[in-house]
Amino acid sequence: MQTVPRQEIHQRIIKFQTRLAARQLDGAFILQNADLYYFSGTIQSAVLFVPAHGQPLLMVLKNIKRAELESSLENIIPVENKNSIPHILNDFGFSRLERAGLEMDVLPANLYLWFQQSLPQCSWKDISSIIRRLRMVKSDYEIEQIKKSAAVLHTGLTELKNIIREGITELEIDGHLAMIARREGHMGTLRMRGWNQEMTYAHVLAGRSGATVSLLNSPHGGTGNTPAMAQGAGFRKIRRNEPIGVDYGVAINGYVGDQFRTYVVGTLSERLNKAYACSQDILALLVDKARPGISCAKLYEAAAQKAQQEGLSKFFMGHGEGQVKFIGHGIGLEIDEYPIISPRFEDPLENGMVLALEPKFVFPQTGVVGLEDDYVMTAEGLKRLTLTDQSLIQI
Repeated sequence: MQTVPRQEIHQRIIKFQTRLAARQLDGAFILQNADLYYFSGTIQSAVLFVPAHGQPLLMVLKNIKRAELESSLENIIPVENKNSIPHILNDFGFSRLERAGLEMDVLPANLYLWFQQSLPQCSWKDISSIIRRLRMVKSDYEIEQIKKSAAVLHTGLTELKNIIREGITELEIDGHLAMIARREGHMGTLRMRGWNQEMTYAHVLAGRSGATVSLLNSPHGGTGNTPAMAQGAGFRKIRRNEPIGVDYGVAINGYVGDQFRTYVVGTLSERLNKAYACSQDILALLVDKARPGISCAKLYEAAAQKAQQEGLSKFFMGHGEGQVKFIGHGIGLEIDEYPIISPRFEDPLENGMVLALEPKFVFPQTGVVGLEDDYVMTAEGLKRLTLTDQSLIQI
């Protein structure tokens, strides 16, 4: 198994400490798996304390041996239970914390209350935005991992052309995608940061399934096969001349690749072909306009205007209550990272950001068409990381 390089962890800690010091924080406690992995290289049950100055402490509840093998941090300390943490902090000279950070966007309330009670002298600040903005600019190492995920996606979407046929169910196709992903090294889960947001490795949405609204913050949802999940593939069979939307995600060494393609057994209607062509045009427009310094909101506005010019704004990125106000998002250790290409996200694009751009159109009772590809922001513009041809895939 590949571990995160020592220098990679070191640079992340330094950048984080610079931001903590700028906010006049004495340090921060990291508990959420994606953040813990980012700063330590392990997700063994632990609490990571990153001081504004000095060496971090990785206090491990379980499993200390694996944590020592996986993490390159110097101070890895076994802990019987979290009540020992204040004593360990004291032993390492961090007894007088006055201002410290917590991941308040994801931290359970009972843990927040525990920190308040255990370190009563400390004032607690939310450092989730600091972490998310630090993580949204990727290193060369991270981009290489996403490229590996993109290669797996291409394998799956290519093999799918020999699997999809009339009469097969969404769930059967979903199962093939799962097998391919795991065969090629997918780690088995996709992480999302959003509250109560969950994501499987694939959405396979045939015909009107692609227009079924779900709880997911996505332009499409799907019926799923149970109210306990309520999204993704269901029992619907593939029919001729219906759009088949396939949203495929895998993660290699923690890092997500995210891609969508539209398939059809037969041909699509004139209206759906027009919408698919518009999604291609919007993607090309975004790639043309995206440069370091342009705001995410301006990119979204350009995409929305193009959909309106084509008379398709009613179906752009969903329909009715299922319509979402974004055209793309960052990817990395989580599938819903910053930046967000939306009207409310004013941050400018920066070199090293990795974006999933996903122009789609959803038609009630008919389905979803569109495409999604992953790009890295460079000084010369967006460079595509995903590999699959961007044409409609006809079976």
